[in-house]
Amino acid sequence: MTIPIIHDGKRIGALETRREGAFLRFEARCAFLPGVRRLCIFGGGKRAVLGVMQPEGGALVLRRRFSRTAMRTFPDAVEYAGFEERKDADAPPKAETRAEQTPPEGEGFYLTEDGVRYLLLPCALRRAVPGTRVREIGGRRWLLFRC
Repeated sequence: MTIPIIHDGKRIGALETRREGAFLRFEARCAFLPGVRRLCIFGGGKRAVLGVMQPEGGALVLRRRFSRTAMRTFPDAVEYAGFEERKDADAPPKAETRAEQTPPEGEGFYLTEDGVRYLLLPCALRRAVPGTRVREIGGRRWLLFRC
């Protein structure tokens, strides 16, 4: 079965499906588009992600094989394929907190210090644990993980 790949209202490629025993193979090929493109199938108000397309020979290509179990959440009748719309793509990146600032309330935050980025998570260790990096900022103790 051939399913059209639609982008900005235009057909830019095709998604081929075929049975391989207990599996269903998906092979997609479309015109090259910059950026990371996650291919989805749509139908009946449902969406399922097939995977990230890879550049190959001046085009974007995806080859995947799914079992019946993996396809339980797929749409029953596939109408078209397209790219996942990222809602956070247009949002400005979150500001990073510098060490001299008071950390925000919540679960954790990122910190850039001397050009190195860290993820800080709150902790309440009763004793020192070898190999951990702990820092007190804003009156709270934080575990540091280098990113």
